[in-house]
Amino acid sequence: MSVIWLSVFLMPVSCLLERDPDPNAPISNIRVDPRRGRVSWDLNGSVAEITCSIGSVYTSKANNNTYCQFYAFSLCKTTNYTIRVTSGPPFSTLLQYPKPDGKPGAAAENLTCWIHDVDFLECSWAVGRAAPWDVQYHLYLIQPDTYEEWECVHYTTDTQGRRTGCCFDDISGLKNHHYHFLVNGTSEASRIPCTEIFATLSEIEILAPPSISGTCNKSYSLMEWKMSSHFSSDFVYELQIYKGADPTHLDTHTVIDKNSYELVNPGTYTARIRGKNNLGYFGETWSSWSPPRSFECDNDRSLGAWPMMLSIVLGTLLTVLLVVLLCRRFSVVQKIFPPVPGIRDPIKDFFHNNRLVDWEAGAEGWQECSVEEVQAVGET
Repeated sequence: MSVIWLSVFLMPVSCLLERDPDPNAPISNIRVDPRRGRVSWDLNGSVAEITCSIGSVYTSKANNNTYCQFYAFSLCKTTNYTIRVTSGPPFSTLLQYPKPDGKPGAAAENLTCWIHDVDFLECSWAVGRAAPWDVQYHLYLIQPDTYEEWECVHYTTDTQGRRTGCCFDDISGLKNHHYHFLVNGTSEASRIPCTEIFATLSEIEILAPPSISGTCNKSYSLMEWKMSSHFSSDFVYELQIYKGADPTHLDTHTVIDKNSYELVNPGTYTARIRGKNNLGYFGETWSSWSPPRSFECDNDRSLGAWPMMLSIVLGTLLTVLLVVLLCRRFSVVQKIFPPVPGIRDPIKDFFHNNRLVDWEAGAEGWQECSVEEVQAVGET
């Protein structure tokens, strides 16, 4: 069992129980099970309905009038839980969990966590104002519904060697769940309280900006981009287009859940884009702007013209290669099937009749004539 949960279950019984002194109370022996997210009790007699509330914010109805289920329990901040009989004899009792423990002011402060550059989860905090000189902090990532936890190992420290941050460098295996971020502390001098926050990973992700690519000609331009994230797939984009060389000629377009934009009669323009999660209130943080991308479409040239140029070069090379192969093949055929003595070759006759070569029957085959011999033949 992990260090965190073991420390929870080894807490004194008085820290987990609230005992009502009235033996006739309808509810007694109140218990907290933080791993299962439950507050349970023993029921004395029959009651119609029981509810539980956290402070004055959240109220839930008890299951079978024997326990209340909560999504996640705070392990660091003392919270008031009220159990109330709402139908039947009036009764209510207050439970505080967890009990205050450790040196006040020694816990890590200002715990903040965020995801950046797709694969990195990073957290930072400040050393508690009343922390002892030998305090050391430890960061844990906990999934509340499975109780699985991971301790961070890539810590950063201050000038005194105290940990003030940590980074998980590969979070591709995590799911987009609600996670519990907890920093506890150790010291030889005193007990150190813990600090915690709860967050869904897609809500704390700082998205990397998409990069634009595309093709265009005089009449049409298609821009495309891609947003990378392990935890989100639904995005809103803001696309800015500057026409020509005038920086004041700006068009802004909102693109929802699409990865492309078409522009008619584009001319020359520059575009940049940014994105955010399409999560309503939780998706208000935009990525930074992408690097500007210039498109010159006036000359009816595609931004991807290099494939056509490559095709032309390859076609030329293939043609030259074919000619070389044919020439070599003709030479090989001549060597394998030399002219038979006494039999005139029609090809030789053609050249002979045109007075370009002279044929000598025999093994020597064709003999090329010199320029002077060709001229002499032409005079006869």
